[in-house]
Amino acid sequence: MPDHDSKYRMTISLNELNHLGLNLYSNVPAVIAEVIANAWDADATHVDVDFDPKNKAFTVTDNGCGMNLDDVNNKYLYVGYQKRPPTSSLDNEYLTPEYKRRPMGRKGIGKLSLFSIANKIRVYTRTLNSQAEAFLVDANKIREAIEGEDPSQVSSYAPSSIDDENNAPSDHGTCIHIAELKNLRLTQASIQGLRRRLARRFSIIGDEANFNVVINGKPITLADRDYFHKARFIFQYGVNFDQHCTNLEKDDNGHVTGKFSRSCTFDAAGNVSEEGQYRIKGWVAIARHSNDLDGVSRDYNDNLNKITIVVRGKVAQEDILQEFRLGGMITKYIFGEIEAEFIDLDHEPDIATSSRQSISEQDERYVALRKFVESELKYIWTKTNDLRERAGLRHALTSNPYLTNWYKDLHPSHLQNLAKKIFGDIDKAGIEESQRQSAYANGALLFEHLKMKHAVEHLDEIDITQVDEFLSYLYDVDSIEAEHYRQIVEERLVVIRKLRSNVDDDAKERVLQEYIFDHLFLLDPGWERATQFNDMELRMERMLKTKEKNLRIDIQYTKYRRIAAAHVIVELKRGSVRVTKTDIEKQVRGYIDALKEELQNTSKETAALPIQAVCIVGKLPTGWDNENSRQMDETSLRLYGIRIVTYDELIDNAYVAYGQFVAASQSTGALRTLIEQIRNFDPAAAESSKDESGF
Repeated sequence: MPDHDSKYRMTISLNELNHLGLNLYSNVPAVIAEVIANAWDADATHVDVDFDPKNKAFTVTDNGCGMNLDDVNNKYLYVGYQKRPPTSSLDNEYLTPEYKRRPMGRKGIGKLSLFSIANKIRVYTRTLNSQAEAFLVDANKIREAIEGEDPSQVSSYAPSSIDDENNAPSDHGTCIHIAELKNLRLTQASIQGLRRRLARRFSIIGDEANFNVVINGKPITLADRDYFHKARFIFQYGVNFDQHCTNLEKDDNGHVTGKFSRSCTFDAAGNVSEEGQYRIKGWVAIARHSNDLDGVSRDYNDNLNKITIVVRGKVAQEDILQEFRLGGMITKYIFGEIEAEFIDLDHEPDIATSSRQSISEQDERYVALRKFVESELKYIWTKTNDLRERAGLRHALTSNPYLTNWYKDLHPSHLQNLAKKIFGDIDKAGIEESQRQSAYANGALLFEHLKMKHAVEHLDEIDITQVDEFLSYLYDVDSIEAEHYRQIVEERLVVIRKLRSNVDDDAKERVLQEYIFDHLFLLDPGWERATQFNDMELRMERMLKTKEKNLRIDIQYTKYRRIAAAHVIVELKRGSVRVTKTDIEKQVRGYIDALKEELQNTSKETAALPIQAVCIVGKLPTGWDNENSRQMDETSLRLYGIRIVTYDELIDNAYVAYGQFVAASQSTGALRTLIEQIRNFDPAAAESSKDESGF
């Protein structure tokens, strides 16, 4: 029931409370921004935001015009109060009395957003010529007051008067104290995050607009946005923000080459036109690395990979970038801010959605803006790809002298143009500086492959009577093949080392079961390319059933593969099973006989190929602890093309075989030497040495 003794009255329906209050905003900065926006509309020049982590509360105090009792009841507590009277033309736009500002608010519902994050709101206010007013708005009390009434009907709620009016500004202004915060963690990190988010939500904070916002005693500045240093390229629309971007792309002489001015006027179709009815201000930037824009923390999702739409100095749309599906990686590097004042004019319909966090996408003004932004993003995409390709090559050549020499020696000269793309792609991939030299080495090796392909295509132009030229060609082919194979071997060694680190036989069994059948090089370096025949094991099993009633194939542990000059059967025994030589011989010979029968249905050449069988066991067969017994059994099995190897022997043998190859190839070949010089070059160490020597 309403408190009839209170001098304050709030009129609201339950529908309005639920829709416009409890669910109005989804993030804390947006809520606080509404309070700051009200201060702007009240002609404040100074706003203090003080967070109190201990009491889970915060206070927003401004030096605006404040409110008397009539203002409180008929404006502040009147949900839906029209702040801006409708006008017939742009010339009659409503402006604030003292500083002639264009108000940010429109429908007087922003104050309800506070109920999204808190249950109790205390308001202290006074005008220059009135006494202080102080009252408490309690969300739970509002619900009680209108409970049981028709949700669509307007009801009355009487906020409680507060006797303590000393918290009101001494001269004029408003102080709002928000307590009993819902699910809001106030820590130093979260407060710093709020500072950044608030700095990014307004374009009018600072001395230039005569509007300063102070958080816990420290003024918000443009630097608090904490993103201009991330810009590598910036495209500007009627503004000059490049002065704040300290890391824009520069040429070899230190001149900034990463800033561009773009037209900011367009028509209803989104086409650039000096006579267009729409005009924007702002900027779109490209970061150096995609992860520069990541900002997910425990306290806030501070992702910068977006383009915000700002209207009347405050964010009206969180992100327009998400509406475009441009493809490619470039979108991960984009961030920006666009001011579009034409979106919110007094003489035109309200374009904001009921949530007040976004804009109606069907409105013709937004459609025009969207088309213009989409066109600009496509231009920026194309332009940036070209810029990054050129910058990538320049960065590569200036950071690694070995790479520079390799590039200069490329012939014919048009191959240098092809090389630009490789290093441009490395740059576009956003590879960290610590990994760049390795990427350059891989890029150079890749290009050597491409160069050889070019040479093969023009092989008929080589005069084989010119022995030196022909031998040089053959040497290049050998060098590239050797280096390529060496890289393959190094990758295999990584896998083998991982297998060796697993001391648990069960773990080794699981890894081998997943890996061995498709990577027979572990069994024999000569078994490079093994072809899989998915149904051969089933066909062998059917053949076994007609021959050996006691034998069957476990498809999970027994596989058939075909290599260049042989048929291969691989049997993987469980690590916990201990077998005898006799059991293995009987079982595997059964497999071999079944396979021979099945191969009779193939060509004579295929059927004539030898069959090799490998049985991989976790434990040595019974009796193999005696070396003589083992040798005799191995000789016997070899007659049938069968060999037994343990998990550890397989891994160790492979490690030794491939390790010997890598060791033998460490110092051979000019290409190998060059690739390693590029890979191992340390620009930071070289620069440090240069500084110490003075040269």
